[in-house]
Amino acid sequence: MNVAGYPALNTIRRNGNFFKEIYPDVWLMDNHKWAFFIWEDYRYKNPGMLPPTLVHIDYHWDGINDFQSLAEINDLINVASSKEMRKLVAQDSLVRLDSFIAPSIIRRIIEEVHFHCLQSDSDEGIDNDLLRRYRAKQFSHSNIDSLIQSAAGKSVIFDIDLDIFNRSGQWSRGELWAEDDILSFLDKCSILIANSSLVTIAMSFDYSGASRDTKYLVQLAVPRIIKHFHNRSKRYEL
Repeated sequence: MNVAGYPALNTIRRNGNFFKEIYPDVWLMDNHKWAFFIWEDYRYKNPGMLPPTLVHIDYHWDGINDFQSLAEINDLINVASSKEMRKLVAQDSLVRLDSFIAPSIIRRIIEEVHFHCLQSDSDEGIDNDLLRRYRAKQFSHSNIDSLIQSAAGKSVIFDIDLDIFNRSGQWSRGELWAEDDILSFLDKCSILIANSSLVTIAMSFDYSGASRDTKYLVQLAVPRIIKHFHNRSKRYEL
């Protein structure tokens, strides 16, 4: 599979409200917050089928929890429809690009998170008090091999932000990995991707470089991810 089979990938533009299913159960978005809505929407449409284990591969940890008051937490827990959840995420207030994992733990749809993130100027992962309160677990992996060893035998949600492939710490500036390194990394992830029930991919314009860098990453990485997800009927084991 290559980008020629996905012409929509050639027309990607910056749009914080964009999210689209580009292949069955593979979703592409700009703002990473929509991943939370997509997980919830999948759960509503497929009761009991969403894996409680999240693999989060990203430059950033995205571990912030903006639900601090009891009223906010209760309102979140009581959301009872996909339509309501979409409205909540669209508000860009309590669910944002760096705070979409915590509400999934509060809602108890995620019980275990495996992080592989490169950010060094932020606390790692989710606050331990939040994890204890909702009986969730997290694991931080310094390299992708460790994550694969730990999570490859499980059914997972595979969540990746393409800014993982941008070394630049500057806004809207790209210092991208070499093409072979990107593809090699994704091929290593093939076990995780093929064993996932749902894939969410964030483009993260500006964090993943200049616009041309983001478009390049989308056109290179997304078809490779879809290729591995297409093979999910051939479940992989170590």
